[in-house]
Amino acid sequence: MRASCSNSCPPGRDRRPPGPAGLAIFLLLALATIPAPAGEPEELTGVISARASARVSLAVPPTVALGNAPLAAAAEAGEVLRADLDFSGWFGLLDPRGEGRIPPERLADPAAWREVGAAYLLTSTLEVTGDRARLAVRLLETGGGSLLLGKTWGGRYPADLRRLAHAASDAVTEALTGRPGIARTRIAFVARVGEAKEIYLMDYDGARVRRLTSTGAINLSPAWSPDGRRLAFLSFLGRRPSIYILDEKSRVVTLHPRGGDLNSAPDFSPDGRTLAFSSDRDGNVEIYLYDLATGRETRLTRNPAIDANPAWSPSGREIAFTSDRTGSPQVWIMSVDGTHVRRLTWEGRYNESAAWSPDGGRIAFVSRVAGRFEIVVHDLATGKETIITSGPGNKENPRWAPDGRHLVYACDASGTWDIYTIRDDGTDVRRLTRGLAAQTPDWSPLRR
Repeated sequence: MRASCSNSCPPGRDRRPPGPAGLAIFLLLALATIPAPAGEPEELTGVISARASARVSLAVPPTVALGNAPLAAAAEAGEVLRADLDFSGWFGLLDPRGEGRIPPERLADPAAWREVGAAYLLTSTLEVTGDRARLAVRLLETGGGSLLLGKTWGGRYPADLRRLAHAASDAVTEALTGRPGIARTRIAFVARVGEAKEIYLMDYDGARVRRLTSTGAINLSPAWSPDGRRLAFLSFLGRRPSIYILDEKSRVVTLHPRGGDLNSAPDFSPDGRTLAFSSDRDGNVEIYLYDLATGRETRLTRNPAIDANPAWSPSGREIAFTSDRTGSPQVWIMSVDGTHVRRLTWEGRYNESAAWSPDGGRIAFVSRVAGRFEIVVHDLATGKETIITSGPGNKENPRWAPDGRHLVYACDASGTWDIYTIRDDGTDVRRLTRGLAAQTPDWSPLRR
């Protein structure tokens, strides 16, 4: 598929299909050329504006530098902390200097912040000794000063400075919402290097981009294991494209599916023991399971159409996939044993690249809308479909963040492919990469 979007993209759109409940690479096959069956709507239409939820008012004054801590380092830690909390979508951050009404000597006073509308106050200090840093935070209620969180993190300086701030913001998010923060998660993606495509890694906010492979070959479709310690991907490194697994110690395991010129689109089962993938070994693209312990393979689909891009449900009991068995690419769902196959998307000529939300209640996918590819979120309980992207360019390969409130995707609005994130309600679009020709992102789970 092709994709794109910019930071100026308007909020998302909602629609409810009138009928039944409605890449990675789609195996490099040009299904866009397949004609739509007679009577099938060509594209999603109709829209309703989405609305963002209210946020908790939180004061985060500047991080205080203690001892020999450089002022620039304290400022960076504070900026990362604020950016993480803002990104979470849970909080409305007040001006760090007190809305112009709090004198500097009272910025750590909960009562002062209460007067300007803050429900909570987060103070932080950075101390640096040699090559070690300590970041301490205190989270207080402003209506009485009750301490909700007081904790210190230590690490190398300056290498771990951002990590310490991410850890602090995650702790604050969990203290106030009861849900883990995602600031320490990572995003894997593919970027062009000359004629090759290599696997890269970056922090969830686009910082610390680093290259994981140097093969000089085409590598595609990185997929995280559920524990966040392994990446499966498709590579053309050998005589034929195959699936490889890279672990956190840089060890590479080559899988050996039995036959086929194209084995691709890997996706880990929720227990990490099995990979679903697509293969053309029997002369037609079908979906298979690969037991990572035994190498045993199981064929799931048997249809003359193309069945590809498998995506496990969080329960491990179902798999969504793309199939053109009705004449054009659509998203389907089947039980993990290949039975109970049913069509999910009914409106639009081209729908693909399914991804389950972490709670299993929604599926994001790509749909051709008014001549562009957009990201749609399907609510499995109601059948409601929400178009969450708009604006110039195409979008591809949506994948959920572990909080179920954000997605990552690739977009080509700038004239080249880049990685973006977006809230699940279509707001807060952020561009993470620039000039890397980056595609097929996948958001890591929370580390266990």
